[in-house]
Amino acid sequence: MEREQDVLGEWVARARSWTWRDVADAALTIALAPVAIPIALIVRLTERPMERSAEEVAHYLRAAFAGEDAQGWDWADFIGIRIADRELEDIRARAARLALPLTAEGAMEMRFLLARAERAARRDHPERFDS
Repeated sequence: MEREQDVLGEWVARARSWTWRDVADAALTIALAPVAIPIALIVRLTERPMERSAEEVAHYLRAAFAGEDAQGWDWADFIGIRIADRELEDIRARAARLALPLTAEGAMEMRFLLARAERAARRDHPERFDS
C-alpha cells in the first residue's frame, strides 16, 4: 500500500510541474491520434514497393558492413522502403533486423546477405562478371 502511495505521489508531483504548453501538447496528441493512426496505416499498406536492382542492394549492404554510412541515413532509407523483387525484399527484411554497429554474429549474417545479393546480381547480369 505504501508503494502505491509513493507512485501516486510521484505522479501527482510530475503532473503539478506541467506547464500549459505540456497540457496543450498532450491534448493535441490525444485529439489527433484517432485521425493520424488510420492515415498512417493506410499509407503504409498502400505504398508501392521500390524497384531496386541486386547491385543496389549489394551496395547498401557493403556500405553498412564497411561502416561507410556514418549517420545511417542511407541505411535507414534502404531498410525502410520495401523492394518489389521478392528475393531482394527478403534480403532487405533480414538486414533490417540487424543492429548497427554489427556484432560478430551480425557481421556473419551481413556477409551471408551480401553473398546472396551478389549472386542475384550475377544472375541478373552475367555479362558483367564473365572474364
